[in-house]
Amino acid sequence: MSMFINREIEIEELNEIFSSKKAELVLIYGRRRVGKSKLLIEAIKNKRALYLLADMSENILEILSNQIKDKFAKFSNWEDFFEFILKSDYDIIIIDEFQYLYNINKAWPTILQRWWERLKETNKKIILCGSIISTIYRIAKGYGSALYGRKTKEIEITPLNFFAVRKFLRKYNLKDSIKIYFILGGIPRYLEEIDTDKSFEENIKEKLIRKTSFLYNEVENLLFEEFRNSTPYISILSAISEGNIKFNDISQVSKITTNKLSKYLSILERVKIISKNIPVTEKKTKSKITRYKIIDLFYRFWFKFIFKNKSQIELGLNEEVYNNISKELNSYFGFMFEELCKELLLPLGILKLSKIGKWWHKDKEIDIVALNEDSKEILFCECKWKDNVNVEKIIKELIEKSKFVPWNNEERKEYFAVFAKSFKKKISSFEGKKVYCFDLKDIGKLLRK
Repeated sequence: MSMFINREIEIEELNEIFSSKKAELVLIYGRRRVGKSKLLIEAIKNKRALYLLADMSENILEILSNQIKDKFAKFSNWEDFFEFILKSDYDIIIIDEFQYLYNINKAWPTILQRWWERLKETNKKIILCGSIISTIYRIAKGYGSALYGRKTKEIEITPLNFFAVRKFLRKYNLKDSIKIYFILGGIPRYLEEIDTDKSFEENIKEKLIRKTSFLYNEVENLLFEEFRNSTPYISILSAISEGNIKFNDISQVSKITTNKLSKYLSILERVKIISKNIPVTEKKTKSKITRYKIIDLFYRFWFKFIFKNKSQIELGLNEEVYNNISKELNSYFGFMFEELCKELLLPLGILKLSKIGKWWHKDKEIDIVALNEDSKEILFCECKWKDNVNVEKIIKELIEKSKFVPWNNEERKEYFAVFAKSFKKKISSFEGKKVYCFDLKDIGKLLRK
């Protein structure tokens, strides 16, 4: 299955760039498999554009010249290449995976910088697209990098939201679509692996815990490509996936000393594999309350279930591994349900959100707290991946916990919500408090709007 779904905003942004009356130097980046190349190819349809794909080959100039259908495109050096770009009839020039050019020739960004002084006097649009975020940061994002201050636009291509993922999986019922999303996230290339003519269980067995499958070694391959030494990052991510979410716990389990761990965690944050979190009502980061979590959904699943079972899978014990995984999946989906509910709150429109996140203090924790800091409105939300939920019991406990949340306590307006697969009985208020109940049917209705 190959589909192009839900990139209207990005297409619109690119069309604005393409129709600009001046030269543009645009950086487009995002994690591998997120659909950047497909987006660009879609965006340049029926336009006078040149699409070039770089790689790590030593003869890259020859490879690039062969991609151009022009007898004059013969490059003996980078000066020839940029001279051709300057004089060509192409309005749009895309260099995909451009970070490889830096790996081959560390001077490449400086060469581009020098030629940009001439190119910016034209109306050409130079689009640099890349996947290896740590390298891109050195080339184009970090202060002092060759392209810092020269880029005219910067676009990050992020994973699809659940609304778009549902279109990929339209043959599946809503519950199975949600479960696939919890595992693969919104990465188009991964979603293309799913055979919607087969059951959820068959897809897990065939696409994830079969050692010949594309997804089986995917995370290790990505980490190896992103980092020269992936070992410490694997140790950190494995520790977090097992519930070690505090700095000292991660250090202890990963066996990485605290003075080195800070740097590794910062890099993982920069490449958007993990996030560093504090309770949503806090204004200042305090080390004692900081928690880390894996925000890339596929990384999270892979480390939780595939990585720790690799030795068994290598021995061919796939059925045993699946049986073990299946026992933990419902609990895992309960944790993941919070992520989906956060995504749904904005389109549900209960209140205008200025901030959303988790709240915790000592032994008390609330799945989602959403704030409108201007109107002093606050929404407390619990998420239960269960059927026949007793909402009154949940709300009663939630109201008690909300009293410990220190945020405009004397003047705030409070709302309460519960998400679940289904409820025994929905309610709209409890002890004078406004209550919202959302089940899978409500989520289905929201998707159909």
